[in-house]
Amino acid sequence: MTRTVAVGLGGAGGGHALAWASEQALRTGSRLVLLHACPPGSPLARQPGTPPMAQVELIDPPLARAVTAARTKLGNRNVSLRILSGDPGTALVDASVGASMLVIGAGGGGSTVRRVIRQAHCPVIVARPGPDDHNASFAGQVLVGVDANPAGRAAVEYAFEYAEQHRLPVTAVRVTEADRSAGVARAGDLAAAMDLLRAEIEPWKQKYPEVHVRSTVLHGAVGTGLIWAAGGARLLVIGNRHRGPLGRSHTGDVPLTVARRARCPVAVVPVHGREGEPS
Repeated sequence: MTRTVAVGLGGAGGGHALAWASEQALRTGSRLVLLHACPPGSPLARQPGTPPMAQVELIDPPLARAVTAARTKLGNRNVSLRILSGDPGTALVDASVGASMLVIGAGGGGSTVRRVIRQAHCPVIVARPGPDDHNASFAGQVLVGVDANPAGRAAVEYAFEYAEQHRLPVTAVRVTEADRSAGVARAGDLAAAMDLLRAEIEPWKQKYPEVHVRSTVLHGAVGTGLIWAAGGARLLVIGNRHRGPLGRSHTGDVPLTVARRARCPVAVVPVHGREGEPS
């Protein structure tokens, strides 16, 4: 079955999202679906779905140019356009059903990004140009935040698959907040974190033997540590438990914080289900 890469166009960062999605579709042989949300009542919104290209060229020339560029790169049969109507965040979440991934621009990190990350039915890529920092600790690598829960494991699986597709190394990161008041990590905390890393990544090292892997432990707040480490990375991958408001109020919304502030593209991999928590 052919995979589908969906990409949200329009808004700040839409160009970065299209470039990232087009490259991923080309690399993996996936279909590319361009999603464009229009306000209700606008000319294109009156014909949701796939309008004739002649109509798109007349009403929205930049959108028509984006479609043409994607089809030139991937072929006409591998690219389609879907017009969505209504709130962009809600429309993109609905359109994520059945997609292999949904790529959006970082934009201003507003309500659309928040809604998509919290509710999408597939992995979400928040695309942005990574800084040209070849001296960063993890420059050019796929960085993945590791935790011993279903969301963390989904992130590790995604990171290894992406790394193999793009022939990139993986760095598995465990951020430990133990004994934060002392400002240092104890030797026992570091040893436990390294043991966790080894246990979580070993199955994927065996499945993807050609992917070069290293592990590292950082100390401090999880979001802050991942954001710091992401400078210069090709992709930062983090799991998302899709928790409700109660869980986010207790520990913060790490996936959203990282997706908004990291200086590289971020993949947020969801695991559905509230784990017994009321939504």
